[in-house]
Amino acid sequence: MTPEERIQLLNKNSAALHIKTVTATKNALLSLMQEKAYADISMTDIILKSGVSRGGVYNTYKSKDEILLDIVQEPIEEAISALTDSIFDNMESTFRIGKKYESSVNAVIAAGLEHEFLQRMNKRFDGITTSYYVTLWNGMIYNAFIEWARAGMPGTVEEAVENVQSGLRMVAETINTGLRKNRKNA
Repeated sequence: MTPEERIQLLNKNSAALHIKTVTATKNALLSLMQEKAYADISMTDIILKSGVSRGGVYNTYKSKDEILLDIVQEPIEEAISALTDSIFDNMESTFRIGKKYESSVNAVIAAGLEHEFLQRMNKRFDGITTSYYVTLWNGMIYNAFIEWARAGMPGTVEEAVENVQSGLRMVAETINTGLRKNRKNA
């Protein structure tokens, strides 16, 4: 084996080990969160549950919050990659992806870190737009989705989206009524 081939093999093995470490660590935290409160989980608990060496975990993550935030990133990246020009299609895909990652979403909510979803959603659009439109839209979707998740994600995704759309129609009507009143008073 040539030195170049040896280096390629070592790099390949290192990448595979990293993926196994990440997967085992995230799964361990999610499993522990089924057993006890997030605040009561230590890095040692995670290390023992994961079967990964202490050094392996700490070379990848510095804290349990960092592990949980890595868990948050996957559904957000999937939702962002599914974005289209249709705000209603985007809303439906967000709810559908959230349902797909229900256990992770519930774990993040149980840990009190659900705000990270909104922060990461907004951060994705930093510098792209100067209007408040994106943050307003993200905030509405985030709040509706989190409340649906807290309620146990009842019904179908389509029913949840229809409820949000119904709420948006009521908001639009309220805004239009207010605008008409303001025009009459001007």
